[in-house]
Order: sequence, then structure tokens, then C-alpha cells
Amino acid sequence: MLIWALILILPLAGCQSDHEEIEYSPQDGWYNNPVHIDWGAIDGQLLRRSSPVYADGVYHMAGQSRPNPFTISEKAHSGTPGLGSARGRNAMMVYFGQQVVEEVLDSQRPGCPREFENIPVPKDHPYNPEGKDNLFMPFLRTRYDASTGFSPNNPRQQLNEITPYLDGTLIYGPARAWTDAIRAFKDGKLKARDPNATIKDSFPAENTIRLPFANPPAPRQHLLRPVSRFLAIGNPRGNENPMLLTFAILFFRWHNKIAEDLKREHPTWGDEELFEEARKFVIAHHQNIVMYQWLPLWLKITSTGDTIDIPPYLKNDTQCTEYCGFNGYSTEIHPGITQEFQTAAMRFGHTLVTPGLWLRGPLQSNGDCNFRKVKVNIQGLDEVHALRLCNAYWNSQETVEPQLDDLVRGMTSTLAEKEDHIMVPDLRDHVFGPLDFSRRDLGAINIQRGRDHGLAGYNAVRLAYGLSAKSTWRDINPSLFDRLQVLQDLQLLYGNTTAPDELDIFSGGLLETTEDGPGELFTAIMLDQFLRIRHGDRFWFENIDSRFRRFSDDEIRKIRQITLRDIILNVTNVLDSEISADVFLHNNLTDPCGQPTQLAADTNNKFENITVIENCTNLQHYDYFYGSEASFALSFLFLGLCVPGAIGIMILMVKMRQKKIQEARKILAPKQRAKSNDPNSFEAIEWMGPTMGERKVKVKLDNDRKKIHINDTRRKPLRMLDLRKMNAKVHFRKSRDKLRNTISVRLPNEIDLVLRFIDEDERDAFVTQLEAFLQGLGINREVHEFDEKSVLEMAETKEERQKVLDTFFRVICVQAFDRTPGQMNIGNLSAEDINKVQKIQLTRTEFAEALGLKPTSVFVRNMFLLVDSDNNNAVSFQEFLDMFVVMSSGDADDKAMLMFNMYDLRRRGYLTRGEFVKMIKSLLDLSDQSIDDGEMNNLIDTMFTTAGLSPNQNVDLNAFKQIFASEEHKHTLESASLGIGTIEQAPTSAKAKMGRRANRDKFLKSYRMGKNLNDGINRNDKKRGHTGLTRTKTMVKVKTEEREVPPSPSQAKVNEIIRWIENYKRQIFWVTLYTLVLVGVFGERAYYYSIERENAGLRRIAGYGVTITRGAASAMMFTYASLLVTMSRNVITFLRETFLHTYIPFDSAIDFHKLIAAYALFFTVMHCVGHGINLYHISTQASTDLNCVFREYFRATDILASFHYWTYGTITGITGVILTLIVIIMYVFAIPYARRNLFNAFWFTHNFYILLYIFMVLHGSGRLVQNPLFQNFLYGPLVIYVFDKLVSVSRKKREVSVIQADLLPSDVTGLKFKRPLDFEYKSGQWVRIACLEIGADEYHPFTLTSAPHEDFLSLHIRAVGPWTINLRSTYDPNNLGDRIPPKVYVDGPFGEGHQDWYKYPVSVLVGGGIGVTPFASILKDIVHRSQVQNQRMACQKVYFLWVTRTQKQFEWVTDIIREVENADKQELVAVHIFITQFQQKFDLRTTMLYICERHFHKVAGKSLFTGLSSTTHFGRPQFQEFLASLNQEHRGVKQVGVFSCGPPPMTLKVDRACTELNKNIHLPTYSHHFENF
Repeated sequence: MLIWALILILPLAGCQSDHEEIEYSPQDGWYNNPVHIDWGAIDGQLLRRSSPVYADGVYHMAGQSRPNPFTISEKAHSGTPGLGSARGRNAMMVYFGQQVVEEVLDSQRPGCPREFENIPVPKDHPYNPEGKDNLFMPFLRTRYDASTGFSPNNPRQQLNEITPYLDGTLIYGPARAWTDAIRAFKDGKLKARDPNATIKDSFPAENTIRLPFANPPAPRQHLLRPVSRFLAIGNPRGNENPMLLTFAILFFRWHNKIAEDLKREHPTWGDEELFEEARKFVIAHHQNIVMYQWLPLWLKITSTGDTIDIPPYLKNDTQCTEYCGFNGYSTEIHPGITQEFQTAAMRFGHTLVTPGLWLRGPLQSNGDCNFRKVKVNIQGLDEVHALRLCNAYWNSQETVEPQLDDLVRGMTSTLAEKEDHIMVPDLRDHVFGPLDFSRRDLGAINIQRGRDHGLAGYNAVRLAYGLSAKSTWRDINPSLFDRLQVLQDLQLLYGNTTAPDELDIFSGGLLETTEDGPGELFTAIMLDQFLRIRHGDRFWFENIDSRFRRFSDDEIRKIRQITLRDIILNVTNVLDSEISADVFLHNNLTDPCGQPTQLAADTNNKFENITVIENCTNLQHYDYFYGSEASFALSFLFLGLCVPGAIGIMILMVKMRQKKIQEARKILAPKQRAKSNDPNSFEAIEWMGPTMGERKVKVKLDNDRKKIHINDTRRKPLRMLDLRKMNAKVHFRKSRDKLRNTISVRLPNEIDLVLRFIDEDERDAFVTQLEAFLQGLGINREVHEFDEKSVLEMAETKEERQKVLDTFFRVICVQAFDRTPGQMNIGNLSAEDINKVQKIQLTRTEFAEALGLKPTSVFVRNMFLLVDSDNNNAVSFQEFLDMFVVMSSGDADDKAMLMFNMYDLRRRGYLTRGEFVKMIKSLLDLSDQSIDDGEMNNLIDTMFTTAGLSPNQNVDLNAFKQIFASEEHKHTLESASLGIGTIEQAPTSAKAKMGRRANRDKFLKSYRMGKNLNDGINRNDKKRGHTGLTRTKTMVKVKTEEREVPPSPSQAKVNEIIRWIENYKRQIFWVTLYTLVLVGVFGERAYYYSIERENAGLRRIAGYGVTITRGAASAMMFTYASLLVTMSRNVITFLRETFLHTYIPFDSAIDFHKLIAAYALFFTVMHCVGHGINLYHISTQASTDLNCVFREYFRATDILASFHYWTYGTITGITGVILTLIVIIMYVFAIPYARRNLFNAFWFTHNFYILLYIFMVLHGSGRLVQNPLFQNFLYGPLVIYVFDKLVSVSRKKREVSVIQADLLPSDVTGLKFKRPLDFEYKSGQWVRIACLEIGADEYHPFTLTSAPHEDFLSLHIRAVGPWTINLRSTYDPNNLGDRIPPKVYVDGPFGEGHQDWYKYPVSVLVGGGIGVTPFASILKDIVHRSQVQNQRMACQKVYFLWVTRTQKQFEWVTDIIREVENADKQELVAVHIFITQFQQKFDLRTTMLYICERHFHKVAGKSLFTGLSSTTHFGRPQFQEFLASLNQEHRGVKQVGVFSCGPPPMTLKVDRACTELNKNIHLPTYSHHFENF
């Protein structure tokens, strides 16, 4: 190892230089002072000698009661131009002074956020030619230390952004990185444009890397230009004017000159050593020139040429008379710049600044000074004699590069302005400004700056510097007071005070100026400042302290000998004879070339017939929104139109899909017509109304029965048009546009039949056949043609007709029950409406629908013929009213007589056995039941025996009453009504009863009968009540609830609301909680950006709109992240099987998903609209002002931050536009219309959520306003969702074939498919399925209705949503045709609480509606287990309670129950069916059927109504009494399992019953498990 170390070290040893290691001055000022390490560091606070006088003592602008700065500037600093310096100070001294200021001081940058204290422009000011009241010159307050400005003990303190030392900042840059950027890194030099150029001809390299130079718009051009046009120098503001840039190039060349000299002297030195050593000497030379050559002349030149004596760096105490504290370097001397120096004293030079500069070329051989003319193209001038300062701002290079030497010579020959209080117009009126205010008043700015920094008045500052206060205004400058009116005018302006206490320090100090130089205040301030800089700088070249010494005595001596003239002669082509001995002074008599004439601004003076200097360009304003108008309007117009555009595209896609389907049908149409042998049968689409949609129908023209039948594709009757007694014309309305395939057929008293055929040919074929059909019946027709839209608008739809019929039935009730119109909600009917109602003629179809029956049933036919007394094939108002009265108030004999008359069509007074059998079969037809002939004969025999009739005897009215109105059935029949809803009520007044009695008798007597049917009837005995059928004797009590009609509509509404709250209390709780959290998220951000983030400045620009948009943004993040949780189906499925399902409504996940999506859309719209307003405000601001608000966004200084920049040039903006488009597309295609008609498009666009989240992350990553927050909301939901997705992906999907698909009533679809060999499940479990044709990735959960022992799987799915509706349509045989049913993916099985039914000794299964599906599997499983020998089960008894509107809706369940009853030999299962369709009492049709059922039950032991042995009840079960009675039936059972599935109101009642019973310790424990749908 030692050998290797030596090998590595030896080569390095040969690289050691002869240069002693020394410390170089730090560029950031830190550790210059080893004791106070931050003294003199960059971003140090400006020091104060005088106490601040902020208006509030903390930070508010000082001098708020002082005059307008514009007025002060006008009174104090304007005057006659063109007065030359009395002491020979020249432009070289003035502009060198400017670069000295920028060497030690930079406090020009405004604070962040911007604080505007704009200065009002007086009406009579040249800036305000229109005399506006609201014109302001922009003024930005200075950047300050953010740790200050909180209390009077800690007032605001401004900062110096560079070091106060004379350490070469303006030569090498304010930071090390800047220095490295302008270095050549070769031979210790700074980078030159042409490395091979000589020192005298070299220029710095171009700023190709875009160093951040100050780059305001040049007022002459009034436009922004790229910063890359500048030369890469050290001074960030060095390109302000040509003279300042000249000094930068001089010292650039001087550095490279020194580096070359050092390279020759020390050839072994490397680049770094050469550079640092050259830098060390250049800084020393600069220090020497500033302190000992420039400063004495700057501060004082007497008429005899004497200057101020700068105290020596080192002095003996015995020799010291003043400034004794300054003796060499001291760590206790603070070099920091004072507020008074920064805001006032050093601005003394503003009175010396010239309005321009003479440019002088090399001396000619004839002694001509060769003053150069300046080419211009302004104000109609081609050339002028001198360079105008105000028009040269930020155009420096165009003069400096070709004429640098001319500028140097010119600065020595141009006499400065006179030492007085006056500022030239180039500063006082035409100094540069921002785009929106291109010319400004530097005098007003200086005054306002002092107030910004909280400086005290004139006298207070004098006292702070040990000077006496001025007691009168004359004392400021007696000579000036006596000569001019300036001080007198100012005294009046400041309130005519005796002493100038409130006089602003800049004006006060400048008014002290004499021809010798600045007054005593500015002199004291500046001398103090420069002495502290010298003696507080450890690296000052004269510091000979052995600890810090950097130069030898000889080197110090040589440094002291270097002058600015030496530098000029060494680095330029200026000759010794061409400039004065002291380059800071100008004397026309002794200098090589005196100026032709003193430059006088704005005088239009001419010399040799050429204008001396041109005038300044005028003030120009700028609207930062300029150029953004079109992009702003078009962007939001585009986004706004995207909504209707997306809707239009969606509708177009629907139309294209429908057209495609239409074309497919068109292709199939000839085949279908060819298959059909019946020319009177047509397939079409029936349009039922704008809200009811369409349906496929088959239209059959029945010549024999003179009817038009409208059936569904399975030949189930839908409508019937009876034309037997038609006398009026039939009207055809055919469409003449689009596909010309629509027709509307209008018959009197019928709703229009609107049909849409495959094509025009098919429609015309139908019309031809219909015309022939009508002609055969002798019915005329009229044909009209309209556009399709008009055909549909003119059609009378079922919905419109239903509104009239509703009124019809309410008026019937008013007439029949002696009700008031208000009670029936028809209080606003007009006479015309009542007349219209009374003229209504009910068709047979409408009559059947009023009874809730099919129009083709025999019962309906006979009832219709009975009521239609005038035999006009329609039921009038009076006819229906007469029948209604009998049905509402008649007794048992009356109703029996009515039924008898219905089937005694021939009015013979009796029914034959065959007619009686037909009546019973018609009643069975109502329940879609049938029995064989043997059972029918047994039933008839039993009923005849009851009436005392022989088997073949005719049944007269008395015998009919014996069967149906006997004492056993009398009360039941009396309770029967018409059955058209809850509007039937008992009368309340005697008058009403008498009136209806007369109507009833009139109606009954209208049929000629042989007997008095009303004899012997006791009408007062009308007991209300009913009982169900009981199969076996049991102690279990089963009762139904009586439903009370609310006393008023308002009470009904209240009850509805109460029930809704009870049913959805869990949902309400979680929605409320989520909403409150969402409001909190919104409010927190809104408060933060309104109050806590006020200091950032964005709210001040955009107003409180930004608080709304930021609040909306956080609300969006929260809602969009929350959506992932609602999409985590596996997690939700798992959690719903835990105890949490008791508290969290997991079944409402989809509804919650929609609610959150609605919230998200609301806040998205708020966010977008708010940002539209915010972007407008932001786009009207200066780009530089926005830099500190949006600090993460860099743009070149020549690029304005326009609207299109923020919107399309930033990642936040462009992703915001993309997100808006994604949201529009997703939401438009998620509306029900799209889901219904374009499900695949909905599913595809909904998967854009992946892009949504990606772009939301990118949207926040831009950090435009704040650090990204979305991930904080996203992490938790994303983990859950990813886990959920992994579960879905990992689970094996089974693709199975559908072997049977049935369309069942109540929109139930029955699917039976093959059972995979490895598919094991328990009864009561569920699966997720996806239909390959609808979407292979969209799964929906359904409970299995097959039992575990069966070799197939079955599902019964009710069409209630888009997917289930599409599924039903997919497996509709009419749509499938000859195709094989699409396959499905099966995912599962999954468990739920119902599968544990067998664990309890007694189990109660409660199914409501389609909620019966889980129990179908369980019931079949029970039967199977009971048949298996040696099968042991803990369950001893199972009670199945099926609550349904009508059992006809679920015939498949009835079949399962029948199987259970047939196989249940041990009576393990007790079934109770509750029919809830009949809300109060039995209607007549079912009452007659139930009476037949009683007789039938005696014979067959089963129900006619259901075909089951199960007990049938009518009404809703009383769960609590039923469950309590189980204790009597099953004594000793400690636990009962209750399993319910159905709508929330039902499961809630079951849960309440269990909760109440569980309070009784003497009853078993009722363990409730439920599922809602």
C-alpha cells in the first residue's frame, strides 16, 4: 500500500507551484469579518442611523401626510437645462460614480409579493395630458427581510442584495456561479468574444447562456428583447446605458491584461491561480481609484481646486483630529450600507448627470478634435451631434461596440451638469420604466423610495449624523433661498411650517448642494459610508495586518500609483494626448479637446445647423392583456363548446348505431316477410311517447273480429283497437322526411298508434293492407303527410291520455263519494276541463287497465259489455259512474248479482253448468292459473252441493248467492271494491249514501231480472277484515298490517319524508359526514389563501377568486381520490360481510360514487370558471411581477407571460386543458342516455379515469401556486384500489356458456349456464358475471338461485339499471334470432350472511320482491338435504315469508316453492306469501276467486290463487308479532336466525322487530342478517 501511495503522490509533487497559498475575498461577503461573519454578506439588512418613521411604526409608508412626490419633484428639482459643472466635473466622474454605487449597493429589486404604492399623477402633469383622476405611476416597494416588519420593536428592514465591499462585484458578478459563467478558464482570463483579439480590441463574449441581466424594455423601441443580446459582463445592470457598459468593458480588458502580465511573470501558475491573482489586483486597483481618486473630487472641489482630504488608512492617535475611529481594519466596524446612503446621499449624482454625451474620435493631424455625429432615425432626424441618454437606455451595445474609444474620449470632454438641485429631464421626466409606464420621474421615485424605507424627515436625519437641525427653510441653502423661489415654494407645499422637519431627505440633501459639491448632510453620509467600507473590509488592499495581509509594501505602492487614466491607456486605443491628465475633470482651456457646447436637454439647439441632441421619446403605456384577447376568448369558447360538442358527438354516435341497426333490420326484413305467411301481420317499433320510449310490437289486422291487435314479439297482448262500431274516419299521418318510415294511426277515443317500420317500403305495405282492411269494414280514412317531428308532436300519447284519465277517475270519486274537489287534488279544474272529462269514452283497453287486467280476458270482456249499456263499444262517464257506485257501496247480494249479470250474457236468469265453468276459468285466468278437468269437476260439484243443486242443474241468482254470498263469505264479498286504487273510500254523509243508493238501484234495474235481488239483505252488517288460508295448525301468529290513508296530501308527503329518513338514515349520515368533510377541505384552503397566504401576493392580483379556486382544487382532489374507494368492488364485497355493514351502507356504493362524481363536477366547474377569471387577472399583470408569485416557472425576460403562455406554455396550464376535456368526455358519456344507448362508449370513456389521475398528478407537479397536494389525498384510496385490482386480476375468470335464457315477467331475466367442474359454493352465495358481448371487464354481482347439488348455475336478474337492461336486451330471443347466446365470465363465489341459515335451530327467511333470489337457492337446498339419508342439520324449522306485490311477477319462485312443498315430507319448511298489491280490501275479481279458492281448498288442499299449499295473506306482515310467536311454537330454542333480503323499508322493519324482541330476556335471541337492493 505504501508503494502505491508514493506512486500516486510523486506526480502531484511535481505540480506544485511557486505561489504561496493565500485567502481571496469571498464573493458573497460571508466570513469577510471573522467575528461577525454575516457583516457585509449578501442580503444583509440596510443599516439605519436615524430611527424609522413608518406610519404604523412597523411597515406602512412613511410621510403619508407629505405632499405628492410629483409635485415636490416639479418644485424642487426642475430648472433651466444646460448649466455646466462649475468645478469641471465631467461625465467620466458621473458615470464612474454610477458604477461605484452598483459595486456596493443593489436594493432595486422589489419585494415578493409585489407591494404597489403607486404615485398619483397630477392632472396638469405632462404624463396626464387627458387630465385623468385615476392615473398613477407604478411604484414597487423594495424587497425586505421577511423576519422584520412585525412590530414597532422589529420594523421592516430592507436588504442589500450584494456585498457593500469594493470587491469587484460589478467586474466579476454577484456570485461565484456568475463568475464561472463569464470566465474563459484558460490563462486566468475572462471569456472574450474573440480569444485571439488583442486586449485593446477585445470584447466580452455574448450572453448566449442568458445570464439574468436586468432587461427592461428600451423606452425608444418600447418592446422587450432577448437578454442574449447583451455582453457577458459582471454587472447585472451594466447594460443600462452606454457609459456604464464602457466601464464594464474597460475593467474586463484590465483583468485580462493583468492576467497576461501574471502569466508572463509566473508561467507555472494554473488558470485558477492566475485568475484569482488577477482578480485580487484588479479589485485593489478599483479600490484605490474609488477611494483616493474619485471620492475626493466627488465630495468637494473648491474654486481653487482643493478637494476633501480622505483620512489615511492608518494614522497615529496624536495626529488624529476627526474620524479617529477609522484606523486600519477593525472587526467592529460594520461596512453595511445605510438607508440614508441608499435612498438619498448617493443619489447626489443625479444632479450631475448629463442629458447626453459627446462622442470624440482620434485627434486629427490638423488638431481637429473629431467630434463624431450620432446616427439616429427618430423624430425625422437622421443624425445629431451627441448621444441622448434617455434614448440610449438599454440600447448600449449598438453604440459601445463600434465606438468604445469614442465614448471614453467623449466622457472626458463632456462637462457634467451643474452642482445644484436640478435634475435633467432624462432623469426627472424620461428615466426608463416598465412596459406599462415607459417613462418615469426619477425625482418622484427617489422621494417615494425614502418614504418606502421609512426614513425620517430632513432634520431628524441631520441630527442622527451629528449635524445641527435647520430651524428655517432658508437655513437649508441661504444662497439658493435668496436667488430662487424654490425653497419658498417647498415651504408652502409642506404646510408652510417654520422648520423643514418633514422635508423628504432626498430633496433636503440635494437642496444643500453648492458649486463645490454636496452639502454637509450628503457629504457626512457618503464619507461615513466609504470609510466604513474601507475599514470594515478585511481584504482591503492597504490592510497590512500580518494576519490578513495580501500585498507587500511594494505592491501597495504600485497599486496606489495606478489611475483610471492608466487603465484607459492600457486597454483602449485612446492616446495619451487625447485625454486630460485627470480623467474625472474637464477644463476647456487645458484639456486636449473642449466640448463644442454644453448639452441642454429639450431645447432643440443646433450646432453647425445640426440638432445637438434629439428629444426623448414620449411616455408609452402597455396593456399586458394585449395579444391574449383572441386566445383567451377562443380557449374558453372552445372548452365551453366541447360540452355541446361532446353531446353532439354522442347523439351522432347513437344515431349512427341506430342507423346501423336499422340497416341490419332492413337486410333481415325481406327474410322475415318471406317467412311470414300472414299478409295481415307486421313487425314494427311502436313509439309510445317522448318519455316512455319505444317497444317492438307485432300488429295484426283481424278481419274476423274487426280488431287491430298490438302484441309483443312473444304474442302477449299489449293493445287492441276495436273497429266493430266505428263510424268516424281513421286518420293516417305519414312522415315525409328522414327514412319516411313512420306513420301515426288515429281512431276516435283511442290514443294514437305510432309505428316506425324498417323502411318506407314496409310502411307502405302496411298502409296498403290497412286501407284494404278498413275498406272491407266500410270505414273511411284520410291520409296526411308531415315531417317526422310534427308527426310525433301531434300524436296523442298514452302519457297525455293518462293525465286526462287520472282526472276522470278523480271526478268519478267526487261524484260517487261526495268528496270536495280539493280532497281529490282537482280544485283548479276549469269548466272546459270538466266538460272534456265528461265526454271521455273509455275503450276496452283503458277499461281493462283501470281494473289492472288484460283487455283480452273474459272477465274484462263481460264486465265491459255489462257496463256499456248503450252498446257503443265504449264506456261513458255516466256508465262508469253507475257501475262504480255499485262496486263501492253495494252489499254482498248486490255484488253477487253484478257478477251473475256479467256471465248471464243472454239475460236468461240462470247459468248453465258449462257457463259456470267458463266463469271459474276466467277467474283463474286472472292469476294465470289452471287446473285439470278432474279437479274442476270436483270443485264444481262441491260448490253445487253447497247451493243444494244437482250436478247438472242450472244456477239461478239465488243459487249463485248461496255459493258466493252465503254467511261464510258474505263479509268478504261486502268488502270487495272495484280495485282501481286507494281512491275508493266509504261515504261520510247520509246524503251521499242516499245518492249512491239511487244510482246503484238504477244501475241494477237496468237489467231485466226475474227477482227482487235486494230482499232480505242486512246492509248494516258490514264487518271489515279478512283472513289468509292456513295449511296446518300452528301456534305461530301471522297477521297483516292495515295501511292507513293519510288525512291529506301534505301529511302524506310528511310521512313519505319520515319514512325516507328512516329507510336511508345510514346513507344520510355518511353523505352528511362526507359533505361536511368536503366543506372543511374546501374551507381550509380558501381560508389559507385568503388569510394565511396573503403575503404570497396571488390573492392581491386575482382577488378572492383565487381563494375559491384553491378551495375548489382541494375539494376536487378529495372527491376524485374518494371515487377510487367506491370503485374498489372486492374490498366493498369483503367489508359488507363484516360487522361494518351494520353501520356502512356498502350496497349504496354506486349511488355514493355518483354523488361524489356530482360533487367533483361541481367543484371542477367552479375551479375552471374561477381560473378563467384568475387567468384574466394574471394576464393583465407585468411578467416581472408574476415571477415572485409563480417562482417555479422560468421564462426569458423578453417573453411576456400572456394568457396563452400560462395556459399552453406551462405543464399546469396544458394539463388543466387536457383534464377539462377528459372530464367533459367522461361526464357526457356517463349520462343515462349514453349508458342506455352507447354502453360500450360509456365504458370506454369511463376508463379515461386512468388518464385523469395521471394528468392530475402532472397538473400539480408544476407547482404553479403550491406544492403538489393531490398525492396526499390519493395515496390511501390508490393503495386500496390497486390492491382491489390485483385481487380481481389474480382471481381466475371462468368463461361459461349460457344454456338457457328466459325473459320473465317484471323485467326479470333468467339465465342458466353450465357449472364449471371446480365450482363449489353454498346456497345463498353470489357471483359476479360479465357478459362478453356487453363488456368483458364489467362485472356485476348477483345471487345464485341454483342449489349446490344442481349441475348448473342459474341467476334471476331484474332489469333496473343500464347494464341489466342491456343484458335483458342481449338475451332477448327477438334480438338473438338464430345466434347462440353470448358467453359470460363468472367470478366467484362470494359469501354473505344468508349462507349461514342452517346454523340456527329455527331460521326465518324474509324475501321482498326480487330479494327472494337468495332464498330460491336455500329452499332448494333445504329440500335436497331433507331427502338425503343420514343428513344431520342443526336447523329444525325454516319459515319462509315472501312479501310481493303479486306472485304473478315471479312465477319462477312459485315453481320453486311448489317443488319444496311436494318434496317436504317432514314439513321442515313453512311458507307464507304476502300479496301487497291490494292496499285496502279485496277487489271484486279477486274476492270471487278467493271464494272459489275456499271451495277448491276443501277439495284439492291447495290454493287456486297460487297453486300452492302455502298460506296466502293479503297485506304486509307484522314481523314483530310473528317472530314473538315462534317462542310458543319452539319452546327451548335459544337463538333464531332471521335473514332478510329486499328493499330497505322491509329489511328495516325486520331489523326493528328483532331489536325490540331482543330487549325481552324471556324470548330467544333474534340474529338478523340482511341485504338490500
